[in-house]
Amino acid sequence: MSPFRLLLLLAGFSPFLTARAAEPVFQFETGPPPWRGERIALPPGFARDLGWTGVEEIRFAPGMFEAGAPDFFSYILVFHLAPDSDVSEAGLKRELLVYYRGLAEAVMAGKEKSVETEDFAITLAKTDGTTPGAPDAAPKAEGWTGTLDWFEPFATEKTQRLHLEVHVWKEGDHPVVLSCVSPVDPEGGVAWPALRAIRKSFRFAP
Repeated sequence: MSPFRLLLLLAGFSPFLTARAAEPVFQFETGPPPWRGERIALPPGFARDLGWTGVEEIRFAPGMFEAGAPDFFSYILVFHLAPDSDVSEAGLKRELLVYYRGLAEAVMAGKEKSVETEDFAITLAKTDGTTPGAPDAAPKAEGWTGTLDWFEPFATEKTQRLHLEVHVWKEGDHPVVLSCVSPVDPEGGVAWPALRAIRKSFRFAP
């Protein structure tokens, strides 16, 4: 079973679900080659303790699950959240750790293995003027950069440091959290120009 299919089964949904009328429609300009995607409800099946509710949509780089690829484990992740969701620095750290701990545990359980997640750690710092900007559709978004140290369960089954660029804003009453994620250092590699270009193009459908 492919890692992509495994993730879908863990979440309990199928890729490219048609949004219900009450759900937002996101637009991403990706590829070629195409970036596969999925949409799931929050909290996901692999992290029922997540304190956020809403919807998640993701776009995977072409080499997402190929350990030797230059864009391995690189993706765009968007959370569209309920109005009262905590997206403060403390809220971001807490919920992202719950999300990634649950993901690692669920994937490894699917392989009939276990993983210790207590050592997972996240750092976030407010961005300054040198950090690449927010999406064109949300120019006043609050920006953060940071790292997440966790265990990559799909391809390598090894510890991994992910670099994060996170933007937070309100779409009406709903907080939106958009993250660019990659193990590649943001100062180099092919993943980040593509990630930032997709982030810049992100918008809600009219």
